[in-house]
Amino acid sequence: HITVIPEIDMPGHMQAALTSYPELGCTGGPYEVWKIWGISDDVLCAGNDETLKFIDDVLGEIIEIFPSEYIHVGGDECPKVRWKTCPKCQARIKALGIKGDKKHSAEAYLQSFIITHAEKFLNDKGRQIIGWDEILEGGLAPNSTVMSWRGSAGGIKAAQLGHDVIMTPNDYCYFDYYQSEDTRHEPFAIGGFVPLEKVYSLNPTASLTEEQAKHILGTQANLWTEYIPTSEQVEYMVLPRMAALAEVQWTQLEKKDYTNFTTRLAGLIGLYRRDGLNYREPFRQQADSTATEKK
Repeated sequence: HITVIPEIDMPGHMQAALTSYPELGCTGGPYEVWKIWGISDDVLCAGNDETLKFIDDVLGEIIEIFPSEYIHVGGDECPKVRWKTCPKCQARIKALGIKGDKKHSAEAYLQSFIITHAEKFLNDKGRQIIGWDEILEGGLAPNSTVMSWRGSAGGIKAAQLGHDVIMTPNDYCYFDYYQSEDTRHEPFAIGGFVPLEKVYSLNPTASLTEEQAKHILGTQANLWTEYIPTSEQVEYMVLPRMAALAEVQWTQLEKKDYTNFTTRLAGLIGLYRRDGLNYREPFRQQADSTATEKK
């Protein structure tokens, strides 16, 4: 009873694709598969017509595999440094009449051209796109749904513009972040601090009118696994934070009560134990803090 939504991130995060198809990059390569964490400056060349064909071909294969209404096209973390010096990209900017302004550079508007191209292809096939909140930069594609991860501001802006939104702000919903400030006693993680109570406190429709709030489709937790080598550690990072986010999603705001939630959580913990799941003890940090104060 789930729908799997695939994500093909473009035009950034394409180092592996460029390794196989170096002609689609601004420099022509050679490229190597990205072997380190982080963001590569080498992205798809937005001025190359072959890039547009590549996008169509890949998305065409994806929709044959996945029946989902939505296809995620990424759009996040795409450096523009290659585009600024690429003759093809600059020619595309000139041909489209794109001008930079106080809000965004010409290259940011060029990314919007790529995302809009992907959206038109998918819309023509009866599908809809989702993109990370960076797709707001340079103007949103007409029918796009925004996944707001860099806080809630992008989602709020998109909803105010009349676009559907999935709220997944990193300061509430990134389950690869630490669950305690005492990181010495936690599995090594990317950083951040998102305890159970913080997850529960999320209000996905804050700052929106009743009409704008209708565009918030729901919430999502993200669990990136660069630092998570085992399924047992996956369980540790999501349980019971997943329960807190579920209640954010499915409980009316006026009925949310964190004290009541923690009382009921004891029964859920019993189910975790019964099923042999590797959950994090939800009240350990509180106990550790009390012990420290007594000392």
